[in-house]
Amino acid sequence: MRAITHIHTERSWDSRTGIGRLADVLARHRIELALVCDHNDFGGALALRSLAAERGLDLQVPVAAEIRTDRGDVIVAFDDGEPPPVEALLGWPRLRDEVRRRGGLIWLPHPYQSHTDVEELAADADVIEVFNARCSVEQNRRAAELCRRHGAVPAYGADAHRLAEVGRFVVDYRPAASAVAALRAAPACSRPVPARRSDVMAAEVVNGITRRRPALVGYNLLRWAVHRAREGVGPVAGGAAEP
Repeated sequence: MRAITHIHTERSWDSRTGIGRLADVLARHRIELALVCDHNDFGGALALRSLAAERGLDLQVPVAAEIRTDRGDVIVAFDDGEPPPVEALLGWPRLRDEVRRRGGLIWLPHPYQSHTDVEELAADADVIEVFNARCSVEQNRRAAELCRRHGAVPAYGADAHRLAEVGRFVVDYRPAASAVAALRAAPACSRPVPARRSDVMAAEVVNGITRRRPALVGYNLLRWAVHRAREGVGPVAGGAAEP
């Protein structure tokens, strides 16, 4: 199955990707599995699932979100059903226990980008992102070592925040009984991405200011921009190796 994983939509504060246009791009690239995981919001995944069904697309979309826990971002994914309230997932032990109880998937994205207690997170993760298109080569190298050390399933994330990024990194998963079952196994192969994404950070800053203007009142804009830059895109040299 052709897949793109780790996609953000307009339901994330740092993305403006509309659901309809995202569906168009996924159809154009003949994508069969899309992991949409907005920040603290299952709405983007649910909206794409609904639209795919309405259009009759051959597209599997798990119910997923990227949750900001007290130890860093963790992606959770479920095949079906009403997702748990985000408030119940914000603490790492609560997230782990709730996802396990519901039979969901725990995916650790970009582990060396603003995470704490990485070893503990990795020990409980089903999947560890060993390549993230926004991370540096060194961050991805360390993530691959972390994955091997804990015997987790490797994953390759586009971390697409803009529509132009969506088709830049595609992986192939073997057919499975469900989307989550497919994601529990390593991709059959991966395709490389361009070496740099020159305008990603600037777009994130502009989008962030536009969407979070009320939150910036009384806040030091310079410190916020520096914080975003430290967590943002690093140069990507080449692509991921064959799993």
